[in-house]
Amino acid sequence: MREGITPPTMAHYRSYRFSPAVRAGGMLHLSGQLGLVSLSPPELAEGAAAQIAAAFDLQARVLAEAGRDWDAVAELTSFHVAGPEGGLPAQMPLMMAALERRFAEPYPAWTAVEVKALALPGALVELRMTAVA
Repeated sequence: MREGITPPTMAHYRSYRFSPAVRAGGMLHLSGQLGLVSLSPPELAEGAAAQIAAAFDLQARVLAEAGRDWDAVAELTSFHVAGPEGGLPAQMPLMMAALERRFAEPYPAWTAVEVKALALPGALVELRMTAVA
């Protein structure tokens, strides 16, 4: 059995045929979030640091809707676009600072991947997470 988790401000995600999160098998699987400061219409934050913060803010909304917080996060996968802001090597310090502000030990597992592009032109980062339901 699975349960879709959709914060009210993300109801338009249904038109894309996916849920911001799905609770299944004792886990909460959060879809990737871009660094958006406006969801509808989509508007990206300016620069890698702001996009990272905005993506974490959106994931916080999804976690809250599911009754969870950062302590429940077991795994994080971050996707970083190679480009004018240096891609993954340049974004690593920004990510590490963002992680430090949100997570305490035991830290979640984390995989960082550099990609050519993301779903929205200009997007520099996407964060996908798995949490304990």
